[in-house]
Amino acid sequence: MPAHRPTRPLTAAVVGLVLLAGCSGGDASPPRVAPPTTATPTGSPEVDTASATATALDELLARRDAAVLDGDRDAFRATVADPDGAAGRAQLAAFDAARALRPDRLAHDVVAPVDDPSAVDVGVRYRLAGLDRGDRTARTRYGVVRDGDRWLVASEASAPGAQAPPWTAMPGLTVRRTTHAVVAGTLPSADLDAAGRTVDDGLPGLARRWSRTPGRVLVLAPATVAEGEALLGAAADDGVGASTDGPTGEDGRATGDRVVLDPSAHARLTRTGRAVVLTHELAHVAVRATLPGALPTWLSEGYADHVGYAGADVPVTDLLAPLTAAVRAGAAPRDLPDAAAFAAGGSLEVTYLAAWQAVELLADRRGEAGLDRLLRACASTGGEQAAERICDTALPEVAGLDRQALTRLWRQRLDDLAR
Repeated sequence: MPAHRPTRPLTAAVVGLVLLAGCSGGDASPPRVAPPTTATPTGSPEVDTASATATALDELLARRDAAVLDGDRDAFRATVADPDGAAGRAQLAAFDAARALRPDRLAHDVVAPVDDPSAVDVGVRYRLAGLDRGDRTARTRYGVVRDGDRWLVASEASAPGAQAPPWTAMPGLTVRRTTHAVVAGTLPSADLDAAGRTVDDGLPGLARRWSRTPGRVLVLAPATVAEGEALLGAAADDGVGASTDGPTGEDGRATGDRVVLDPSAHARLTRTGRAVVLTHELAHVAVRATLPGALPTWLSEGYADHVGYAGADVPVTDLLAPLTAAVRAGAAPRDLPDAAAFAAGGSLEVTYLAAWQAVELLADRRGEAGLDRLLRACASTGGEQAAERICDTALPEVAGLDRQALTRLWRQRLDDLAR
């Protein structure tokens, strides 16, 4: 099985006059981890070493993994140092959250020699039933204490700078299951329900277009910036409405993407804006599950906005206002934006709107079927530069335009919109 290879979150920030935002974006039996055969520490100075402690913790964490998979709350509770204290209650809440997410694989990496028992960072590998076709990886920080001849977990938290399992990042999460969504988070119930409806409305159409689109998508909905940063393992990116990430298999296709909503953006957005953001991300989920490797960024993000904005009940002129203002000011992009353009400073919103209009131009010329054929022709496992070259070759045959002609018509389109 291929190792988990996290992708950079596919994000966008398209927050306009109406507070719209668009953002980029296992069924095998669970393994049982056998307890280590090395004896646990006896307390003698000769045995109680960092390595012996690590061996004991391996056994302890294996029992916790098995308790979660088996739904044995009593067995899990027996590993907690103070079940009735605040840290102990948080661990039990995380157990309940994990059970609500239904992992069917859960294991931890071998614990490294332990120098500081109050901060033991351990890799976690898991799959959620009905969602993941490959392992996701995360990290958890444990604080452990000695109790006679055994070790117990005093605390469980996110490890700084690394993605945390959802149940560790949001131990108070609630799960909503719909026909096509698993929405898990700490946002109010009405927001979780709305996200589920958006997925149910958008995913079937994408599935008809993209054959490998998952039948159900995980949406994580944190209520706080700290929870969101723990889920992504990175500082919040101001203006980003949501992120899509996940591992890829040996064929380059995503094996279990999840969408992580940004709590700050969520609070600012209208109901329509929230639906646009999530639908944009669903486009990324569908394409990444179907096509191997990468697309040119302008095509990937422009297509996701093409899908995301399709159902928005907002005049196109309002959506395009930041772009048309930039065109009039001579500040709009003059070339189809690549990954560097999306990462550069300046108005990210304008960059996304410009990419959207390139895709709209192609859709106007060749329709949805032609646009779909172009995306399929442009995917490459060799990275974005290879995808750009492949796409330049495919454009004349699929779209009837070479890159130069496409760029010229796209610039003319932007100029016309600004008049």
